[in-house]
Amino acid sequence: MTNREIIDYIDRGANYYVSLFGRAEHMEIVQREHYSLVRPKGDVFGIRFVYDVRLEGLPLQRQKELAAEIHALGMPVWLNLGTSPEAFQAFTGREKQDVPQDSDGESYLAMLPGEMPAYPAFPQVTEAKTQPEFARWAETVNQVLSGGKEDIHPQYHYPLCRDGLMRCYMVQDREGRALSAAAAAVDGESVSLEFVATLPEFRRQGLARALCCRAVEDAFRQGAEIVTVRAIDGRAAALYEAAGFQQY
Repeated sequence: MTNREIIDYIDRGANYYVSLFGRAEHMEIVQREHYSLVRPKGDVFGIRFVYDVRLEGLPLQRQKELAAEIHALGMPVWLNLGTSPEAFQAFTGREKQDVPQDSDGESYLAMLPGEMPAYPAFPQVTEAKTQPEFARWAETVNQVLSGGKEDIHPQYHYPLCRDGLMRCYMVQDREGRALSAAAAAVDGESVSLEFVATLPEFRRQGLARALCCRAVEDAFRQGAEIVTVRAIDGRAAALYEAAGFQQY
C-alpha cells in the first residue's frame, strides 16, 4: 500500500468517525455538494462539525466562496490530510506544510496487518455489548474527552455499538465503572481507533495500551486491511507507536 493510499485511509477514518456522531435519532447528517456536517436536531445537545470537505478541481473563486460559507457556520472542521496545497490555501489562507516528525502537535498513524506485533493477552479488557455496558463506556468517554457533555449519548448512540459500526472496549473496576475506554470504528475493510480515554487517576498503568492492542488484534482478525489513528499530542503518539503504529 502506498503512502498516498494510507493517507487516504486516514482521511476516510476521520470522516467516518465524525459521521458516527450524526447517526443517532437526536442528530442529523447534512450532505451538501462539497462538504458534509453533523448537528443536533432542534435544541437537543450534540456536537456540530463539518467534515469531508471537497474543494479540489473547483475554480479558485468558487473554493474561496465555499470556504467563506463553511467558516460562517461557526463549526469545527476536519480538512482532509490529502487536501491539495491550492485548496488548503484557499480554505485557510496559509500555505500547506508538512508537520515535522518531532512536533508535539497532532499526528497521524496507521498499521497494516503484517506490521502488527505479537501482543500479550489482556484479560482485563471487555467489549461492551448491552446498552447498560455501552452507557458505562460512554460515561467515561464523555467525562474524559468532552468535559462531561454527552457528545456520545448513552442511549441514542447505542445502535452504533449494537450494529457493529463501533466496537467499544473498556477496563472496568469491580463496581463496573469503566476506568479506561476505546473504540474501533468499522468502515468495511478500514478501521479507525477512536475515543481512547482513561480516567486521570488511572493513567500510566497500561490500560489504554491494553485496549488499543485488543482493538487492533480484533480488527485484523476480522479482516481489516488497515487500522488508522490520530494522536492529539506526542504522548498519545508514543502510546500508539508502542502498539505498533507508524506515523505518516
